[in-house]
Amino acid sequence: PLTVGSLQFLVGSLYSLFLWVTHIRPAPVLTVTGKKEVNKVGFYHMMGQELSMMSLGAGPVSFTHIVKALEPFFSAVVSAVVFGKWMHPMVYATLIPVVGGVAYACLKERSFSWLAFWTAMGSNLAFALRAVVSKSALDSAGGELGQNLNSVNLFGIVTIFAFLQSIPLFLLGEGLSFIELWKKAMNSSSSFELVKGLIVSGLFHYLNNEVMYLALSNVHPVTLAVGNTMKRVFIVVASVLVFRNPITVQAAIGSTVGIGGVLLYSLTKQYYEDLEKRRLEKEEKNVKQVSTNWFVNRGQK
Repeated sequence: PLTVGSLQFLVGSLYSLFLWVTHIRPAPVLTVTGKKEVNKVGFYHMMGQELSMMSLGAGPVSFTHIVKALEPFFSAVVSAVVFGKWMHPMVYATLIPVVGGVAYACLKERSFSWLAFWTAMGSNLAFALRAVVSKSALDSAGGELGQNLNSVNLFGIVTIFAFLQSIPLFLLGEGLSFIELWKKAMNSSSSFELVKGLIVSGLFHYLNNEVMYLALSNVHPVTLAVGNTMKRVFIVVASVLVFRNPITVQAAIGSTVGIGGVLLYSLTKQYYEDLEKRRLEKEEKNVKQVSTNWFVNRGQK
């Protein structure tokens, strides 16, 4: 799993460098502060991906998806701690059907693995930190961190940093057994098919996260985590359409609850944001009125 994760980072890094060298996208330039921030985000990205791969390798896929459905809770806590701004409790309450519905939809095998559990939980924390720190970087990317540092360029640099940081982990964990692992993989497919699979998976992994960064530049990290959680339901639907896998009643019920939870989250969040906006507008209006009255009374004196 560490080898695959590191190779996926390599594919994404080469893709980003190609876009910058060919001037399809303007190449970003980081300041010293920017390098420190991006290095931090790269570490979180690297750990989140590698821990996810370890969890998938240590237990059933469905079990990993169940644990990773808790990501919105991690994002909610981390974003509140970092930004120091908590949303209304009712908004957090709407995360329960999202997480519960997706977990129920993915729940098929009841096998339990402590390694799969803790690596998936660690992945949740790492990805929550990645989203929150990245959001902070995007919000302050007006020159303090560097030039041409939009959402897609930021993720390109993050991927390069993640790849460089994954090399020691890959070498320590699987470097000595890489040749043996490659030979085992060759027993089930040709060298061309294996390389093509790694390149395609790495490219799709990169593009998936690039789209996520585009979304992150416009939404709250918790909103992104909710959408990322619902992605697990779409994986189930895609498997039905592409691989003709039958969908169970349990999966259908869980998917419906999860999708309904996303809608409830969006409406609830928007409702309390509107209330807060009206409250601030009312306070501002009252302050202006008080100031006007003070000047009028002073003028009369």
